[in-house]
Amino acid sequence: MKNLQMKKHLMTAVSYLIPFVASAGMLMVVGNLFGGTSQEALSSSMSLPDLLTTLGGTALGFIPVIISAGISYSIANKAGIAPGVILGLLCKVDGYGFLGGLVTGFLAGYMSAWVLKVAKVPDWIRGLLPQLILPFIVSLVIAVAMQYVIGVPITMLTTAITGLLVSMQGNPGAEVAFGALVGVLSAVDYGGPINKVVFTFAVGLLSEGLGGPIANLIQASMIAPFGLTLGYLISKATKRNLFSAEEVDALKSAFVMGIFQITEGSFPIILNDLLRITICTALGSASAGALCGFFGVASSVPSGGLIALPGINKPVEWLIAHAVGSVVFAVALQFLKHKPSEQVKEADKDEAIDLDDLSFTEV
Repeated sequence: MKNLQMKKHLMTAVSYLIPFVASAGMLMVVGNLFGGTSQEALSSSMSLPDLLTTLGGTALGFIPVIISAGISYSIANKAGIAPGVILGLLCKVDGYGFLGGLVTGFLAGYMSAWVLKVAKVPDWIRGLLPQLILPFIVSLVIAVAMQYVIGVPITMLTTAITGLLVSMQGNPGAEVAFGALVGVLSAVDYGGPINKVVFTFAVGLLSEGLGGPIANLIQASMIAPFGLTLGYLISKATKRNLFSAEEVDALKSAFVMGIFQITEGSFPIILNDLLRITICTALGSASAGALCGFFGVASSVPSGGLIALPGINKPVEWLIAHAVGSVVFAVALQFLKHKPSEQVKEADKDEAIDLDDLSFTEV
């Protein structure tokens, strides 16, 4: 596994992801500040705040594409870009989220590199191998695998989660457990398919006048950026030095975006230590969710982060729940997070990228 250099390829993709997430997220933040709402499609007649909010939100939806293409390109050079983008789009459309983008990026990259290495074709067709034949074959094979094999358990999981949530809703005495479950499921895949299931479920209940789950989801979606920020401050105070310079830079925009319930700004940090930070997220969101259930917090609005406070029936209790969850996350982070190795330099991010100098045949 070490020879696969998975960490190096992931970090290359993350370096491309940071400016994309930061710029798209800040467009959405500025739009929200001026009262913008996300529209189904861009149009020339929409107001500027609506344009910024919609453009930023639409761009953030392409995170699976960026991460998939970035990883695939890092592994297979230019030959990995096309299948990485195409398969990232599949993850976006099918709702597999950025975790699906990780999977397709590695699959597309390694398969492209392998095909380039072993394919024996006549000289007259060799020029078409990386430009047409390889992207088509890799995209076809992995798309079928994702749609009918790898994606099947993801679909089964989302169906099971829906059934579980429906069975627990309205169960007397289960408010705390239900709140903890909704909190965890809202946060642990950072806007992926599980979060989408909970959001759909919560919005459906909101339309029936039940705003508890959506209030829980709003705060749970903010746990990662707030918990990471608080965790950084604690690590600085205790001189534990858990964050790299690159992560500290990413944290600045991640916190601002988190205020508006935009989790994606935290991805560059989360991806550096995915398993451990996800555990912290689960602990924090479960604690906050349980408190939301205990306090009986409800919302009349479907999203917004802190600007949704006027729509919360018990804003003080909601803030307390979120603060407790963020503290739990931050404390767990002190014991679980490792400072990422800085041996993966900024070369991939800072070098001028001249695609014409890259060779299709060097693997």
